[in-house]
Amino acid sequence: MSLSSPGVHLFYHSRWQDTRALDELCWGLEEQGVPCRTVCCDENDCALALSKLAAKSSTLRVGLGLNATGDIALTHAQLPEDRALIRGHIAAGMAQIRTLGANAGQLVKVLPFSEIT
Repeated sequence: MSLSSPGVHLFYHSRWQDTRALDELCWGLEEQGVPCRTVCCDENDCALALSKLAAKSSTLRVGLGLNATGDIALTHAQLPEDRALIRGHIAAGMAQIRTLGANAGQLVKVLPFSEIT
């Protein structure tokens, strides 16, 4: 049994430590009222693999991964290992990054995803 507080886990490459991109993902979750736990993880540089590790470590079973090149993946622990629900990239802009974070919160709350334009 896990005693950690529930939240979506976000595993990210150290390149993004203390950046606005990381903040935007967390703020999107916060807008949905869902806590976010960030974990720096340089052991894997695949956004999908990072998101899967994050989802498996989260009591909510939802994870985000942000790799060194700026790829972002949102997934659920029950999805196949090779599948993300949503993928994005830092280059898409801060509004889209925040929406991706919000979508992670909406997944937890079983709400439809917001469109990423």
